Amino acid sequence: MKPQMQKNSWMTKLGMVAVALMIAVIGLLDAAPAQAHCDSINGPVVEAAGMALDEGDVTLILPYVQPDAEAELTAAFKHTLEVRALGAEAQELADRFFFETAVRLHRLGEEAPYTGLKEAADHGPALTSAEAAVESGELAKVSLLLTEAVRKGTAAKFSAIETARVHAAEEQTVAAQREVVEAELIFETYVYELYNAALGEAMHAEGTVPDAAPSAHTH
Repeated sequence: MKPQMQKNSWMTKLGMVAVALMIAVIGLLDAAPAQAHCDSINGPVVEAAGMALDEGDVTLILPYVQPDAEAELTAAFKHTLEVRALGAEAQELADRFFFETAVRLHRLGEEAPYTGLKEAADHGPALTSAEAAVESGELAKVSLLLTEAVRKGTAAKFSAIETARVHAAEEQTVAAQREVVEAELIFETYVYELYNAALGEAMHAEGTVPDAAPSAHTH
């Protein structure tokens, strides 16, 4: 059987595996850090909640929840301010209660599960760079970071194709050719998902998973 025929015969099964693999990886890369970021004590929701309490202005946190959650969050805000006046220990407990309420309602608005407030964590250069851009209004460093990450990712996966092809040429076996097919599909799906993510068509930062990747290849 010729290599191209071998490739076609394995296309459906390996395509499904590659697509499932890439969606799972992208889900972990996109969803978990972003969700943990919003769940964490040093995340944007808690930061806004803290500013609201310090300023005595609930409108600083309301944009982080949906309209139907505003009443509950406002009630929690007022209650927290009252308890805060009872002393330092009471303030610490009240603040924690308000932070958890704000994060829970924020997650509810994203249709994502709330599993408690997480401790402060470093989620890597992407979120750090994005936060810095939001604060400074300067996008250049974010663009450089993403461009380099994409360059490295695509180069590594394309190199895997070339390595597999050399190995297949030496071995002349179905198993070796199967490795070529898998490497090609992983590369193609990776590019596809990156492109959709860049267009905003992949998963939301905290809610749904992305739609299926390409269901067929035109080889």
